[in-house]
Amino acid sequence: MTETVPATTARTAGGTPWKVPAAVVVVLLVLAGAGVWLLWPDEEPAVAVPGKVCEKSLPGGTVKGLMPDRGAKFQEKNAYNFATAGHSQDAMRDWGLGQCLLTGGGVTVEVEYRLLQGGEYTRDDAERDARKSGSTPFTLGEAVGYLDGPGAHLFVDCPLRTGGDELLEVSVGVGGSGTDTKDRAVRASAAALAADTARHAAQDIWHCAGAERLPDGAPSMG
Repeated sequence: MTETVPATTARTAGGTPWKVPAAVVVVLLVLAGAGVWLLWPDEEPAVAVPGKVCEKSLPGGTVKGLMPDRGAKFQEKNAYNFATAGHSQDAMRDWGLGQCLLTGGGVTVEVEYRLLQGGEYTRDDAERDARKSGSTPFTLGEAVGYLDGPGAHLFVDCPLRTGGDELLEVSVGVGGSGTDTKDRAVRASAAALAADTARHAAQDIWHCAGAERLPDGAPSMG
């Protein structure tokens, strides 16, 4: 037996009752639902990484390669000792440490540089760690570095005196639920961000001897 859908009763302006066919009611409800669906966002917003990050001192392109296209909005937090404007060379030498935390799309990127002094960690140590099982070595001119899991570490000679063995260490850590830390493109972007940071810290902040020889572009892997 076919079930009959009752019509809906309405009234005219004069109060005279009239019936709206059930099929018309169904169509109107479907159209209303479609309108609500079109107004509702069907995907997360884009992660908008700016052209410059870390106090507008580093290019944002490599950071973009570490974050998904969509998700939680980009934020820069706790950035210090990256911007050089208004600071003398002597004042910047007293900084010692620079940090910058970047988040977006469920990914967290932590950028850090610091000067290693007194033989606490030497170039030989860096080369040894780059050869360890699980590490992927890379170089930026004479600077040596390695990828270790989701992190990149790069070491630039930065002697404070003739014959000094001080090293400028740059570290990039990548974590969070929004990234695949085993992805080769993500790892390459982490190494490239380490290279950008090393050039800035060695050339513009510490003015390390020989820093002008650091090449532009991405580091050489392997």
